[in-house]
Amino acid sequence: MIGAALAATVALALTVFGLRAARALRATWPREMDTLVLPPPSALRVLSLGHGETAADLLAARANVYFGAQLGNQGEGRALERALNLAVEMDPRFHRLYLRGAAMLVYDGRAINVDTLLAANRLLERGAQVFPADWELPFQMGFNLLFELPKLVGEDDARVAEWRQRGVESLRQATLLDGAPPWLPSLAARMLTRQGGEELAIRHLERSYAATSNPITRAEIARKLSELHGRRQADELRQGAAALEKLVSEGYPYAPEALSVILGARHQAGVDLDGLLKAAASNAQTPHEP
Repeated sequence: MIGAALAATVALALTVFGLRAARALRATWPREMDTLVLPPPSALRVLSLGHGETAADLLAARANVYFGAQLGNQGEGRALERALNLAVEMDPRFHRLYLRGAAMLVYDGRAINVDTLLAANRLLERGAQVFPADWELPFQMGFNLLFELPKLVGEDDARVAEWRQRGVESLRQATLLDGAPPWLPSLAARMLTRQGGEELAIRHLERSYAATSNPITRAEIARKLSELHGRRQADELRQGAAALEKLVSEGYPYAPEALSVILGARHQAGVDLDGLLKAAASNAQTPHEP
């Protein structure tokens, strides 16, 4: 009896000692270590006791905390992709996390780079395999491949041709799915033009804004949307000014501008109005013979 009590006391003392040592060691770790260290999927399935959806919710919440902490500390966010992929590994039917996670990977307040775009597309591809009827997943992938990636690396990069080909196919697939908005087919037909590319960017950002609930991500997306809208309005003003100048030059450049706008370009084929006016001016300057 005494031996059992002594053994229990020793075990308790060792436990307390080990707990204190663990806490002292933990105090030396970075604050974000809790979000950086994640168990493998096999271990997490055992630890979750069959409640994969609950584990996925906890991982998604942890990813949000980590995302916010990295933004506040200007960190690199390297563990975010792993946390998001682990969450959808535990619950592949976590539909909104594919779109929201892709937005978090790209719009994190720092300059967009190739690695984050490719990471976002990997997550979107996983989602498209589980939800093949969701048009938004291939739409978002197509935008990254057609618009963002080529802009980052330049048209001379050997990867651009493949990215564009895959991007075109992604948007084509999106147009064929139920629920696709009516503006998507016409946009897909114009997506390789400059105006089509800008409209694609605006539509993509609008969908990303609706998909994410993180206020910092939304602020970054709103900033980019504002820039695109401003640039588009400036282009429209420049085009309007050029069209007006062309109308005046082809109409009656010697008349007031408003008159040229009202009358439009001259349409009387075979009548050289400029020649007639010059001849009349010449005759007016020539003295009449008595």
